[in-house]
Amino acid sequence: MEVNNAIYENLGHTWWDSDAGFEVSSLRYCLNPLRYSFFKRNLHQIPLTGNTMLDIGCGGGFLAEEFAKDGYEVTGIDPAVNSIQAARQHAAQCNLPIHYHVGRGESLPFPDFKFDVVACCDVLEHVDDVNRVIAEAARTLKRGGVFLFDTVNRTLKSRIVLIKVWQDWGLAGFSEPNVHVWERFIKPVELGAILRLNGLEPGEMKGISPKKHPAALIMALLRIRAGRMRGRAIAEAFAMRETNDLDVSYMGLATRL
Repeated sequence: MEVNNAIYENLGHTWWDSDAGFEVSSLRYCLNPLRYSFFKRNLHQIPLTGNTMLDIGCGGGFLAEEFAKDGYEVTGIDPAVNSIQAARQHAAQCNLPIHYHVGRGESLPFPDFKFDVVACCDVLEHVDDVNRVIAEAARTLKRGGVFLFDTVNRTLKSRIVLIKVWQDWGLAGFSEPNVHVWERFIKPVELGAILRLNGLEPGEMKGISPKKHPAALIMALLRIRAGRMRGRAIAEAFAMRETNDLDVSYMGLATRL
């Protein structure tokens, strides 16, 4: 089954709207702060030789801008033209010198060993060839550089939460059809094998889960579906946290050998 990636082209103009809907707001206010905190903490423990960073599937630039604010020399790439336009516009408004390109992770237009850090977040579950994307990321990483990722585990729990409740369920479902396809989700053991195959040694992995009780989450989904919750309020309702439970979403890093 094909993944509906057209949504990222269609959402291009809303990436930085403070009152955006769930797809954008959940990334901006729920997921991005949590994963960047995890990445930053781990990168502080690794002696990198430089500060160059590539964000594969950068979307509107949420993660790229966090790295740029911390002094990294950032490049972002994404196949969605409208998302790249939004990213460029917002970076210019914030005086952040980020270099954005339209392109795909399967064929990166960068030389070997160029970057100290390569991130691929909210991407691997959307591509046709996970191995090819990771191979390209590894190719562009310097020796000792770090690959950062987050993705979705292929479990019964992820099928219920992300497919049945978020996508298919008529009462609370709010996502367009096939934005996520369960068969494209990746088990941590599978991802670890692909990383090692491409010369990347896996490091710490952590789960991403809401703090709230399931009943409270269902109520929040109903309010989102009814249009009564948008923007930053979504982050407050879900209160995402770092956990040891990898059953749905998880994030991690790997070092280039």
